[in-house]
Amino acid sequence: MESVDVIIVGAGLTGLTLARNLTEQGIDFLLLEGRDRIGGRIHSIETQDGAVVEMGATWFFSHFNNLSKLLKKIKVDLTDQYSRGHTMYESDARTPARKINSSGGDMFRIKGGTAKIVDTLQNKIDGSKVLLGQKVSEIKQTPDGIEVTSNGKVFKSSRVVTTVPPQLLAKSVKFSPPLPQDVMNVLKNTHTWMGDSIKGAVTYKTPFWKNSGLSGGLYSNAGPFVQMYDQTNTDGNGAALVGFMSGSIARVPFEERKKKVIAQLVRVFGDQASEYLEYRDT
Repeated sequence: MESVDVIIVGAGLTGLTLARNLTEQGIDFLLLEGRDRIGGRIHSIETQDGAVVEMGATWFFSHFNNLSKLLKKIKVDLTDQYSRGHTMYESDARTPARKINSSGGDMFRIKGGTAKIVDTLQNKIDGSKVLLGQKVSEIKQTPDGIEVTSNGKVFKSSRVVTTVPPQLLAKSVKFSPPLPQDVMNVLKNTHTWMGDSIKGAVTYKTPFWKNSGLSGGLYSNAGPFVQMYDQTNTDGNGAALVGFMSGSIARVPFEERKKKVIAQLVRVFGDQASEYLEYRDT
């Protein structure tokens, strides 16, 4: 039975930051991640045309003090969220969208993509300590320590830190002995911020909206996109529009979702919006 000082459940930003801190302190650990990738809710993907789009966490704001300290320490830079020009507002699908003034304010993006944060953290720890595809099913307190069961294998440690969303933890992991009922109630009733949101991305050969004095931003009551921003690569290549879609669109088949999205972008930005390269959602 493999034994370490600390087992971390979840290789998102929190789990990887903790792993880096433990590495610096010389404390032995093992990081178990259920997915086949690191990052958790940070999920940058590269489309076929080379655009890097954020299907997870995207923006940095000036009040993110702890994250600001981390970015400076690991030398990851910020870039402004493009917001020059007018933002479009769509009240309903029958009324032409109109231009409004909307500043990006203190919205920033991670230069090179948000995944650069977790990739940089991963590079600062022993890669053999990160195990992917590990579905933790039980955390058991024993007289000799804590046993964590994942994919039928048992790992032993002195401490366990879980970083997965509370509701998912309560639903997927058995605790022995059981956690107090008031703790379980908190887990089950703690909503994960943006946990039920759907993100979509549409890529283009060029950011054609800029030629019309538009920022690429959109606020809509009609949908499918309800909020959207320019997400052209920070190096100027790979033009993209990325945003949040209404929850009801999740029940619509993929091809129909794509059709509805492109139809909305044509309504808002004109016929050039139909000349897209790739559509993704998650």
